Amino acid sequence: MRLLVVGGSGLVGSHLVAEAAARVHAVTGTYRKFPNPGLLPLDLADPDATRQLLAQVRPDWVVHAAGWTWVDGCEGNPVRAYRENCEQPVQLAQLCRELGSRFAYVSTTYVFDGQAGPYRETDQPNPINVYARSKWEAEQQIQSVLGGQGLIPRVICVWGREAQQKNFVYQTLKALSEGRTLRLPADQIGNPTWAGDIAAWLVGLMELGETGVWNLAGDQENATRVQWFCAIRDAARSLGLVPASPAPGYEAISTNDLKQPALRPLHCGARLQKIQARLPRQPRTPGDLSALL
Repeated sequence: MRLLVVGGSGLVGSHLVAEAAARVHAVTGTYRKFPNPGLLPLDLADPDATRQLLAQVRPDWVVHAAGWTWVDGCEGNPVRAYRENCEQPVQLAQLCRELGSRFAYVSTTYVFDGQAGPYRETDQPNPINVYARSKWEAEQQIQSVLGGQGLIPRVICVWGREAQQKNFVYQTLKALSEGRTLRLPADQIGNPTWAGDIAAWLVGLMELGETGVWNLAGDQENATRVQWFCAIRDAARSLGLVPASPAPGYEAISTNDLKQPALRPLHCGARLQKIQARLPRQPRTPGDLSALL
């Protein structure tokens, strides 16, 4: 199987490139701003370059693991949010249809309003911020372009080894190392999800030729952000990665107290019955920091 991973320098994309290579698939990854060894430059804003790369690689599958994931940034710049999270991946899906490649688009459980989580794939989305609306619109347009044959993995609270070290685990370790107290929204709930589990499931789904929406997430669907922090903190202290301290390291507050520009869906946990029935797997726990070492 030949794969092209757009966004191969990102958190999900880098794990996907590694997983596909480990399964001896021919995988090509791309980057836009953050180069990693072995990746090719690609800006989806250049349709000619995109078409040329697809014609060169001739992938069986193209995975869009790129886009703009800064939720508050999207709220302040909806034009960019829709361009990068919706318009460009839809155009990429159209190219894939023309050239005979299958297409997967990495989406999010943020497409729900967070009032009735955890969610199944069949639940009706109701996005409440610009980022989520751009992703939900992309899901619908992609399936329209591809006649329902697109593959849509939805993910949440993703962590793992990352060159840019932006995800919550790195933020927590940095704060603990510096003796800073993090203000955490105690009312935000979701599945802490190792990017390696997403990659393994997604490659498996592509190998099987699956389509449609699939929740790919850790198995703690009701974990709060505070519980996740404590799992990271306790594991890091036991491994000697951060100093031991009697202080908790966090202040629990409400999401409203953070006064963020974009509304957050409070409970966007994902149910895993569908993927576990198709590709059973024990996800990595949020306190298992060996994935970073």
